[in-house]
Amino acid sequence: MKTFDGIEGVMRGQVLACFHDEWEVVLDSGETVRASVRARHFADMPKEEKLLVAGDRVDVSESAGAHVIEERLPRETTLSRRLPGARREKEQVIVANADTFVGVASLGAPPLNRRLLDRYLVIAEDAELASTVVLNKTDLVEESEWAPVARAYRTAGYEVIPTSAVELTGVEELSAAIRGRFAVLAGPSGAGKSSLLNAIEPGLGLKVREVNRKTGKGKHTTTNVTIFRLDDGTLVADTPGFRELGLWRIRPEELDVLFPEFRELMEGCRYRGCNHIPEPGCAVREAVERGELDQERYESYVRLFEQLSAR
Repeated sequence: MKTFDGIEGVMRGQVLACFHDEWEVVLDSGETVRASVRARHFADMPKEEKLLVAGDRVDVSESAGAHVIEERLPRETTLSRRLPGARREKEQVIVANADTFVGVASLGAPPLNRRLLDRYLVIAEDAELASTVVLNKTDLVEESEWAPVARAYRTAGYEVIPTSAVELTGVEELSAAIRGRFAVLAGPSGAGKSSLLNAIEPGLGLKVREVNRKTGKGKHTTTNVTIFRLDDGTLVADTPGFRELGLWRIRPEELDVLFPEFRELMEGCRYRGCNHIPEPGCAVREAVERGELDQERYESYVRLFEQLSAR
């Protein structure tokens, strides 16, 4: 059995949330505890790596009723963004060790923001997470308005689930998509992430606020990433509606493979290393012109490519 400083019986667990200088950890036994960090065990680590985030697997000791995080285990996956406001580019890990990503988009109030949804999906692709697209608030718009959007993302290879937390449509499908997994729910403030979690498991009782009527934007109800353990053992990370979502570590020439619908077509491009914007004989752009690929998805790619190239 692993020991630290002579302490036996170290338990393994997973960080659910951070509260000031304490972390909430669910132990593999199912018990949830509050734990501090034994700082000297992190002393030789770079500053960025010392930070614990929701989802981190950790070893925890107990002495006189107090729990202490002794060590953070290596991360299997990281969902990351570029740290906002930093003078130089730095990584900010949002969630560690997740295996599924759910991008929640509001179809109305706030209005659908496909650019932001595509940015989330690119980050999830880079993290090698299986992704699902949720088009929420179908009760606010006609199906004829959101059906083409659903078709575009299904063509891209994503599972698409239309939902309404108000009418409880699509809730069972979403529950089935994440069951037994460690899923990250992400999307803009007001998209209905917390409402959907409440619909999946009413006992959660997550706080929900209405969209600001003047701005049409959602108010932040989730200020930090918090992981909830559902009754069936599913782990779900509820994330805040980030105002900035900069891409981390992605180079312009790597962007195309993060759009799944481009991958097979790229082999048919005339020139090797085609960036699918000005080059002649581009199979991706020709597919867009023929209507086989979604125009807005392609425009998201172009905008992200230009932003990455300008760094």
